[in-house]
Amino acid sequence: MLHSFRITVGNNVSDDTLKACADLFSSNYGIWGDKASKISTFTKAGQKVKMTSARLRAQCLSHPENTVLVTCHLQVDPLESERPKLCGHAFASMWDYGENKIGWVTQLVVDEAVRQRYVATQLLQTLKVHAPFSRINIVGLVSSHPAACNALAKYAAADLKDVDLDFIRVHAKGILQSSPISYLNDAQLKGVLFEDNCDNGSISSVFTKFYVDHTEPLKVLAHYKNKGQWCLGELADGHEFLAIFPITPVSPISPIRLHNSK
Repeated sequence: MLHSFRITVGNNVSDDTLKACADLFSSNYGIWGDKASKISTFTKAGQKVKMTSARLRAQCLSHPENTVLVTCHLQVDPLESERPKLCGHAFASMWDYGENKIGWVTQLVVDEAVRQRYVATQLLQTLKVHAPFSRINIVGLVSSHPAACNALAKYAAADLKDVDLDFIRVHAKGILQSSPISYLNDAQLKGVLFEDNCDNGSISSVFTKFYVDHTEPLKVLAHYKNKGQWCLGELADGHEFLAIFPITPVSPISPIRLHNSK
């Protein structure tokens, strides 16, 4: 099974590509949890979390000059389809934080049919192809899925069982407040790193009020914890993990198209 990975700068993301990414999100991101009605009357428990092209553009492409999109396509049988199937994507934005360069993964989605095949890991590794990312020295994301945090840890050559939690505690507020992404500016930092009286097991998380069902992420979390490979704490309703890693800037990789047969 052959996967191809491609990186596209934000200004060159077409409407068709954006719609394909929105459709992939709607089909694979997850379902709303029991408290979904707290968001609006239109979000109902058990229904798929949907994404539109307009909302995706607002959330992940509001600053296209500082945004990149990595896509993964599955090479399908040419007798069945002439076009490779989109099976994963990652949006990432860049901004300055003091003298630091931040690279932030704003959305990471992988088709359920190809999960646990290193697609998420390779999507993020492909960011190293993009020349501006060679100057990034801090990476981060907010996600309810432990696998996304693990993929980012691999990008940073880090280990989820030994995260520099003090680095997150010191820099999280400044990084989020310096972000051009509105939902990050308003994020409420939660967990023992940021609260004196936290008793729900959270260590590094953000209260996003995104009440998605946590059944599948919690199964993955249990797997990491059983292997002793987790230190970001528990996942509460309406919260997402906050992962931030310092990294050493790297030289960009060439060429801009990568293939992975795994």
